[in-house]
Amino acid sequence: MARMWECLSVLVLVCVAVHGQDETDAAAEGEVASGAEGEAAAGAEDAGGKSAEGGDEEAWEYVEFLKADVNEKVEVILQKTLYEAREKKGLTVLEETVGKTLEQVMEIRESLLKRIKKIRKGEIQIDPEQNIKQEEMLSEFRMEIMTILLKLVDKDAATIDKLKEISKDLLRFKMSISNEVMRMLMLPQATTRTVTTQTGDCSECDVLKEISTKIENLVVCADKEEGEDAQDAEIVQEPEGNEAGAGQVCMPPAMYAMDLIGVNELIDNEIEGLYTSLITTTEEDTRLKQFEKLKDFKSLRETIDEMITKLMSETDDEKLKKLVKRSLGRVNTEQKTKLKDCQAQCGPGGCESCAADVLYDAIAKMNDYKTFFNNTDDEEAKKEFVRTDMIKYITENNNEARDILTKKATEGVIDECDQEKSEIYKMTKAPMWMLVNTTIFAGVDELEVMVEAMVTQLEELLKQYCGSDVVITVRTTDEGPNCEWEEYQQTKEYLIKVDDIIQEALFKAKDDSAQVTAILGFVDIQGLYDKRVKKLFEEELVCPDEVKVIKKEYMTQLSKCMAQFMNGKLKFSEMSRLQRISCTKELRNAMESRMGKLLQAELEKSLNEIEVASEANAIKSA
Repeated sequence: MARMWECLSVLVLVCVAVHGQDETDAAAEGEVASGAEGEAAAGAEDAGGKSAEGGDEEAWEYVEFLKADVNEKVEVILQKTLYEAREKKGLTVLEETVGKTLEQVMEIRESLLKRIKKIRKGEIQIDPEQNIKQEEMLSEFRMEIMTILLKLVDKDAATIDKLKEISKDLLRFKMSISNEVMRMLMLPQATTRTVTTQTGDCSECDVLKEISTKIENLVVCADKEEGEDAQDAEIVQEPEGNEAGAGQVCMPPAMYAMDLIGVNELIDNEIEGLYTSLITTTEEDTRLKQFEKLKDFKSLRETIDEMITKLMSETDDEKLKKLVKRSLGRVNTEQKTKLKDCQAQCGPGGCESCAADVLYDAIAKMNDYKTFFNNTDDEEAKKEFVRTDMIKYITENNNEARDILTKKATEGVIDECDQEKSEIYKMTKAPMWMLVNTTIFAGVDELEVMVEAMVTQLEELLKQYCGSDVVITVRTTDEGPNCEWEEYQQTKEYLIKVDDIIQEALFKAKDDSAQVTAILGFVDIQGLYDKRVKKLFEEELVCPDEVKVIKKEYMTQLSKCMAQFMNGKLKFSEMSRLQRISCTKELRNAMESRMGKLLQAELEKSLNEIEVASEANAIKSA
């Protein structure tokens, strides 16, 4: 092992010395030391802690989705559809380019919508401790894509100026995706230490559900006749799975106070979690919501305390029952309402009704239509967009409804979830076809009114299934490639290698062997730089800017990372994820930024060439 390290050190130092980019050990040590001081908390979290694979797996799976299903599709639009449009001939090049781009952007929107739907249905596992906020960020990306779609369906979209604007929007969107990928990579590594925090997701409704269930059970038990109560008193243990309905398992009246003491323990745990969360939360809106929850739980605890005192001072069973029915009846109703409100506000993931999955998707579509209406003046485009999208959506719903019917016919019975979905498909089918008819036989004013009415109707249905309040909805040259295009393609190769290093060695480093993997990866990248610089000089330095960027930016940063990881005093396994990735992140950011500038310049050129060709064709036609 020592011999291997010696050889590897000589190899790397020789590579670094060739370009005069080497950094002293002292400088590297200073960089690591300052990073360690600034990230002491993160280091303490990672060091000696057992990795909680759930959060890491969710983060990396999310990164893979962003890269494969979003970023690569955007690159296809920019590098093929828009960039290669200049190679096409004819008078309809611009219209064909806009149409193809629209189709591809719609695919990206569908990918985002499908993933959001899977998260809401629980098909994608979420780790609340990591608080990655997938759904929130994906919703933001969906709105960005929606803005680009609006520009593509504009009546003036098939012009050079508009296509330049759209290409810039796509580049900005691509950068947003890259920033989100880096945010995931820089997340602190999860540990097994658990702290009760308010995550902002549907898990916050769990404690309300447990409290509501216990209180409802007491009220129902107290309302039973004496004979029923005597029969149930013999069964004091909860059935397996803890899924007994209210009143199925009843304690003797003398034990009611003990049940309420258990409720207070749940409330105390929740209050403790809220206090912890308030200390660490800085966002004002979140703090206000948490203060309101804290007040509600404190008030409930005081009410329960008073009830416990009264029950402890009474011995007669009938009087104990009357006390519970009279005093806890109102509390029971209030807790049920709060539970439903919580489940409705946090989305279908918290609502026990499977119908909510369908309803939330439909509401999201209606809100997309409203956004579309507000951002375009083309009346025909408005109607066409709604008609096409709604027919596709109805077809999907019909297919799912047919599958449920087939299941019922073959198996003889369907579960409650499928039953609710079947009902909601039937209820929404006619209004949705009415909306399609409106796009054919009525004007835009009627269409906008119809969409608004659909939102209201769907929210009313949602209240029946989930909650009591309205849900909050969100909103080259001819001879070949030129210098910029060649540099863009080469930088892409470097970026792939950097991402491999991050995935294999830095994101989840299980032991010190990952340090060797990272250094070997850096040596490979150094080799790619050397090969490219040699080729550029052999071609008599026809692309001087690329050489300058490689030598002054990429090689300088790479040398820093290599020197840092080769520091003999470095304890790689004790570094936090943030410390491991920080240096490589700077190199990655430099490449991403350069690629964005190169691609924008190339798109400008390509679109300008289309304009020149169009003018030449017009002159010939005249």
